[in-house]
Amino acid sequence: MPGNKEKLILLVMAAWLAILGGFAFMLERNTQKEERSLALSSARALFQQNLINRKWVARHGGVYVPVTATTQPNPYLPKHLRVLTTDNGMTLTRINPSCMTRQMAEMMAEIVAGTQFHITSLKPIRPENKATEWEEEWLKSFELGAKEQGEFFHGGKTSLFRYMAPLMVEPECINCHAHQGYKVGDVRGGLSISLPYSTHSRRGFFILFGSLSIIGLVIIFLGGTFYGRKQRLLDSLFDSPLATCVTDKDHTILMANEVYWTTFGYLPDQQKTIKCHEHRTGNLCHTENCPIIRIMGGARTYTCEEIKEKNGASRHFIATAKPLLDTQGKVGGIVESFQEITQRKQAEKVLEEANRKLEALSMTDSLTGVANRRRFDAVLAREYARHARSGAELSLIMLDIDHFKDFNDCYGHLKGDECLRQVAQAMADCVVRPTDLVARYGGEEFACILPETDSHGAIAIAEKIRRGIIARAIPHQESKVAACVTASLGVATMPCAAGGSAMDLIAQADGQLYLAKSSGRNQVKCAAATHVAGGAQGGTFMRLLWKDSFCCGNELIDAQHQTLFCLSNKLLEAALLARPAEEISSLIGRLFAEARQHFHDEETILREAGFPGLNHHIAEHAKLLARGHELAQEFKAAKLTLGDVFQFLASEVIMLHILKEDREYSPFIKKTEEDDQDEEKMRDR
Repeated sequence: MPGNKEKLILLVMAAWLAILGGFAFMLERNTQKEERSLALSSARALFQQNLINRKWVARHGGVYVPVTATTQPNPYLPKHLRVLTTDNGMTLTRINPSCMTRQMAEMMAEIVAGTQFHITSLKPIRPENKATEWEEEWLKSFELGAKEQGEFFHGGKTSLFRYMAPLMVEPECINCHAHQGYKVGDVRGGLSISLPYSTHSRRGFFILFGSLSIIGLVIIFLGGTFYGRKQRLLDSLFDSPLATCVTDKDHTILMANEVYWTTFGYLPDQQKTIKCHEHRTGNLCHTENCPIIRIMGGARTYTCEEIKEKNGASRHFIATAKPLLDTQGKVGGIVESFQEITQRKQAEKVLEEANRKLEALSMTDSLTGVANRRRFDAVLAREYARHARSGAELSLIMLDIDHFKDFNDCYGHLKGDECLRQVAQAMADCVVRPTDLVARYGGEEFACILPETDSHGAIAIAEKIRRGIIARAIPHQESKVAACVTASLGVATMPCAAGGSAMDLIAQADGQLYLAKSSGRNQVKCAAATHVAGGAQGGTFMRLLWKDSFCCGNELIDAQHQTLFCLSNKLLEAALLARPAEEISSLIGRLFAEARQHFHDEETILREAGFPGLNHHIAEHAKLLARGHELAQEFKAAKLTLGDVFQFLASEVIMLHILKEDREYSPFIKKTEEDDQDEEKMRDR
């Protein structure tokens, strides 16, 4: 909070400076506009006065004045018009508009210091009328249509307002300027006017606004600091996003923030006070772990997890209690805050169930439904260690389907898959104890672990399995043993001993299997018992874990599956950390977008591979996307908890679809890739 308040003070200071600076900028800008408008009006008035005088002279064809030292005949006029002598002998010279303008400029400069008139043109007759650089630029703008030009010019200590407007060719001007190619309406030249102009001083302006800025900043800083100190305690209680209350040593609630009343319920209208154990009944009330009892007992702070009952539902909270001291420094009560973790508990429960299902799926062969090699290895190691401690006998059956490669070549891989499923079912039908385990060992090989079973019992079960497979009468015309599918079985039994290895038991059973196959197949062979030993250990960790056994063999599909696992874990992490609802909604949207892209890519791959169950798979995708969109909208509208969304993702999308239904096409994809590799090898040959 202190950091946020400091940022707020800085923000207010910045806003004050921005407002004051904006006001100063607008004031300066308006002042400059007014100064320019006033200067422009003055220059425009002088120009119009000069223009009227020029027109008057031009309309009279010029005027004659006495020749003086300052008024000499104009050398640029025709000779017969320059000088005129009157009857009384007075010599007069003709004054044209340009000459008159020049003489008026000289008189203006004498009267008003710094004022300058200059008549100029791009094609001047008189060299002194040649345009300066800025006059030439403005004259060209007049020819392009500009009506006038004006600007402030600062040259050293002098400030001028320069103004210029065009002088147009009028009918009276043609007599003198027709030989230059001008016609009526052309821009003959221009008259520039430079007026001395003192702009306003900015020193006082900056001092004023600088002082206002400093005063405002000081007031904001002091006010923010004092307010922060005064409100610190109240802020910690009532601005907290957690439900917070103050309770005295008699368990009476003295005050609470709005979040608390919203969480645990408001008091009835006529009731003024209430005991904490009456308002929020929990599992720690009236026990030694009650926060009030702990704090009154001398604890400086106490944190615990509580379960509160409200409207028949259990809600989980993390409660944090601190002592409330009176004026004498004695503990008079506690300040207690509650962080609800109900959704986290729900998510943990969903996760535990999901991990349990994940573990089961990861230990199950997707084709046959019996245990896979991974589970077989784990169970055998565990049972071997247990039997080594107890000294009981452990039996193992290894089974191989006779001439299964010929069966596949004859009937195809789909029939081969069905054959494997029936053999697995036949084995499962013969094993009835919960401790026994039927597993697919690899390819067409199966295994059966029989704890605490002697060799006679193991041989009996093996023979029962062999006959059960024959009883299913699965046709096999390529078999060299019988007209139906048969199997060869090897049995090994041994009393396990410390220091041995489960691999010894596998080696013996596998040796008996080899003996059964080499002796004509479709029979059971058993090994004599020997003393061996072994051990195992393991551990678990709670989260959605990706395992290599989930891979289907296609790199793109496997990568997308792993991405969905990762996003699901991120969603769970966000829930456990109580991230904002907007962030969680964003994660849910991203996860469903990834799922939508995955479904699209998966359908494309299965379509190219010719997967026969494609239409059913597409329909399942559509259902999942529709349900996911519905849940996302309900969560966004606060009609659904995150636990429900995570239950759908972990159970229906990942457990039931990705790790169950998607595994139906895994053998098909692997077979397709094997065929592609065989074709590539044939082309290489």
